[in-house]
Amino acid sequence: MKKFILNNKGILLLEIMVVSLISVFMLLTLMAVFSSSKGAWLISQVKSDLYVDARKAMDEMRKELMEGSSGWTEGFTFIDPATGEYTQGIWMASSRGNYSQPGEDGSPNNSYMHLDVNNVVSWRSVIVYCPFQTPDGLRQLRRYVNYGSTITHYAQPNVFPLTFISATSTYLNFQQADGTTVNISRALGEVLANYLGNEDTNNNNSLDVNENDGDTNLPVDNEDGVLNLGLNVIKNVGSINLSLFFTKEVSALRQKGRILKMTLRNNVKFRQP
Repeated sequence: MKKFILNNKGILLLEIMVVSLISVFMLLTLMAVFSSSKGAWLISQVKSDLYVDARKAMDEMRKELMEGSSGWTEGFTFIDPATGEYTQGIWMASSRGNYSQPGEDGSPNNSYMHLDVNNVVSWRSVIVYCPFQTPDGLRQLRRYVNYGSTITHYAQPNVFPLTFISATSTYLNFQQADGTTVNISRALGEVLANYLGNEDTNNNNSLDVNENDGDTNLPVDNEDGVLNLGLNVIKNVGSINLSLFFTKEVSALRQKGRILKMTLRNNVKFRQP
């Protein structure tokens, strides 16, 4: 018994260090796997959120555009005084009246489509889709509606003399045929989607090499040969092509962050007046 006790040297310091090193290595491996899985989940979640927002906004816009006509839908581009960026919007004439007002036909509200005796649309409002940046830097797609109470030229169903003239940080300004203006407050619009992106980082309204090379150089873009301002409009005869471009940074995944983007395109066919 005495000999056994004398020969029992216990655990060496070197053995403890080896076991500790192996444990630390295993722990770091598990943490890396967990971090990678968490990062993949975050990316998937952000993509899902962006897609839901984009699809909801696109469906809303498509529904209203299909009720109108290609003749009374126009895109407009301006430098946003609030951000200094080139920005694109859409305005269109709508035959739907104010939901909060009694219907002209005696119905509870006036939000139905107004047609004359020849089934030609009779304009009641202006709908505008335009990006808006909040004070904390969140870029949103917003929807604005201006009803006929401030627009005097609704007499002729096939004439809608309203043109975009300018924008300030607080108003979108349109001009009527008689020279008077219609001012739409940008802060009061309905939010359709968040995280609207913009590839034109140098604000020259041109597609530069670094804005069409994917992740090679900043900004991160979708390499589709189109300068995406967030909301893009290409108008053709009887149709319009809409493109929504979204970006969101998940800075916890990489030191420089990761940009996620999504583009949805829909061709909308118009009913001609």
